[in-house]
Amino acid sequence: MILRGGLTLLVVAAAVLGQSHNHRADPTYSGWNVLEVKALPPFLNLEALGFPSHMDLLSFNTGAGTTLLAVAQERLTQFMQRLTEAGVAFQTKINDLSQLFIRPLTYDVTRSLPRGDLTFDRYMYYQEIESYIEALPSKHRNKVQVDEIGRSVEGRPIYLITINKKTKTRKVDKPVIFIEAGAHAREWVSPASALYLVERLLESPSLLRNAEWRLVPLLNPDGYDRLWRKNRAPSSSHFPLPGVQAGRDPCSDLYQGSNPFSEPESRALRKAVSAVKRRTKAYISLHSFGQTFLYPWSYSRAGNNSKSKDLVNLADGMVRKVEAAGGTRYNISSSGVSLLVGGASDDWVASQGVPYVYTMELRDRGETVFHLPEHLIVPTGEDVWTAMKYLGRKLRYRRKNKRN
Repeated sequence: MILRGGLTLLVVAAAVLGQSHNHRADPTYSGWNVLEVKALPPFLNLEALGFPSHMDLLSFNTGAGTTLLAVAQERLTQFMQRLTEAGVAFQTKINDLSQLFIRPLTYDVTRSLPRGDLTFDRYMYYQEIESYIEALPSKHRNKVQVDEIGRSVEGRPIYLITINKKTKTRKVDKPVIFIEAGAHAREWVSPASALYLVERLLESPSLLRNAEWRLVPLLNPDGYDRLWRKNRAPSSSHFPLPGVQAGRDPCSDLYQGSNPFSEPESRALRKAVSAVKRRTKAYISLHSFGQTFLYPWSYSRAGNNSKSKDLVNLADGMVRKVEAAGGTRYNISSSGVSLLVGGASDDWVASQGVPYVYTMELRDRGETVFHLPEHLIVPTGEDVWTAMKYLGRKLRYRRKNKRN
């Protein structure tokens, strides 16, 4: 969908895997290879090489400026030859993408949770997430407020969770740290990590004393499925595939939408951010995969020059803490280093004057594509918790120094 000023919000996006037979040469992805390409050159015409019918862009800027692409077997030789001629380094990560999607799940899908409970032993169903969020205020009366900030295309509520330790003294307008997750709904570890962060914050009164935490854990509830990325906006008779994402072709993975804030999900996010943008000191958009902290801009390789040094320094602190805690290494990069993508949500938020804005691409580096195993939910949640704990304390320290 298109944002004001020509930006596009990567909130609701295409069914990158598993669309119609008219769109994909082989919807089963049998024989498709996943390639990791270093510094994909802008002059390379992907459409001429088979995008989108024989090629998928899976992840931008993974690692140190790399791109993951899935390529159909019948176009693989041509594409690899073109990369070689252009002097572009690449390696094969997965030989047959279809085999990844037919692996049996490692948990019993018949298990259900008591209403209001949550688990990190498996990925939760949408109804379980909704039930957990709705029960939070009654369980934590003095800390949690839940608001419905909008409804999705299919009418599902989009929730904002505010966690804030209430004081008995005068009202203080605390700085806000805003977390958004579940924009690309096939990235299941993103909302799982946001909910993990909620639980850890509720156990950490010191982090609530000097900051207000606002979380949208599932921005795209309609698309909450393993392989669906877009929202469920109905298509017109001209465009047979439903859903909106940033781009050109309405049947591609990157369709923008018809006008600025065209979708209810993006309007809900705009409403929630705009209400506190003057108090918001940091904004984190949780995605997977790639293990990278990305900072604006996505639409330009120039980077956010006026703030780049501060953004890198703060991200470096988060990276060091995460690696020290669990041994997992995250990279740091400007969003536009590898492939230009107009207007991710972090770009728009940064344009509103929020000083510290990042997209945190979670585990892994593409080995499992979007099928991160369930046993890695908690370690990934710990990555997020460790980074956000450092962020909260660092911003508190900077606020104290500024007042002094």
